[in-house]
Amino acid sequence: MIDGNHRLSRRNLLAGLGAGAAALALGGCGSETPERAAGGGGGETGLAGKRVRVAAFKNNHAAAPLFWPMFAPEGLEVEVTTLASGTDMNRALEADDLDFAIFGIVNGFIESEQGLGSKIVAMGARQGAGLVVPRASDIATVADLGGRRIALKGPAFQLLVLYTLLDEAGLDPASDVELVPVEYNDQPTALANGDVDAFMGSEPNASRSVVSGFGRRLVNIYATPIGELNSTIWASPRMIAEEPELVRAAVAMQRGAAGHLTPSGSNDPAVWRNLVVDQFGLEEPVYRELITNTGAVWELSEFWTAQARAAGAKMAQLGLLTAEPDYDDLIRTEYMHE
Repeated sequence: MIDGNHRLSRRNLLAGLGAGAAALALGGCGSETPERAAGGGGGETGLAGKRVRVAAFKNNHAAAPLFWPMFAPEGLEVEVTTLASGTDMNRALEADDLDFAIFGIVNGFIESEQGLGSKIVAMGARQGAGLVVPRASDIATVADLGGRRIALKGPAFQLLVLYTLLDEAGLDPASDVELVPVEYNDQPTALANGDVDAFMGSEPNASRSVVSGFGRRLVNIYATPIGELNSTIWASPRMIAEEPELVRAAVAMQRGAAGHLTPSGSNDPAVWRNLVVDQFGLEEPVYRELITNTGAVWELSEFWTAQARAAGAKMAQLGLLTAEPDYDDLIRTEYMHE
């Protein structure tokens, strides 16, 4: 297990979080924004003439906000933009340059402890990661990673899951494996070139490695207490303080978008293919693998909040946080219902 003798260097892991904040650039999604669904918004009142600004990552599987305009209340303008990092989004929320954004809880928890005031108001996306090894290797279990080189980019959801998996396999992440910092997009190449023996990465890179025939997923990474937790919807401090009806409208739009992409918990193949193949340009075989390992979600149920608490506990254990967050303050479930 992780203990005080091999806690992560909080300074090193947090150093990269603010790197992109100074270069904040809000870019419109343009043609990626779908048209309003018939009857979208359900006749909400009091929101006509108002506007909400929401950010997502470009060409990313956590894409539900791209569909918010389809489900906007009549008269509410929805401006969808893309940014390069969750930290950029969170800084824009703090500066009131954005109202809502979808990004991971690791960034959010750390930056909340640093004083940023955005809050989680809905779930955003599930899964979307993978622990991949060469298909032809003799690595059969997580325990077999002992003595191996593992590519990882952190701090992120993937780091928490990998450390938990290594703990459960009886491996000390500080001494029993070598963790190699590699950007997500470079991880499949590093694996194929033999520079690393495994990578803990994101989609679509995990799917691309599998589809190439070189890689395979080692284990079900979602069996830890952190579960399938991926991205959440964050609201700006001003939205929380001054605009509860707009927050409820945002949660309702996320609910509609999640139901469009992943109705009743199962991904709609046609909707996802249009998004990731026709619009994002992903290869057809990669798309088919990807949709088995992602999904859009919205409700902050006990299922998801328990996973968020497990993630916060792991972050405190690893030294990414000085203490666990105030979950009741940070995770705001009161906007789930009208």
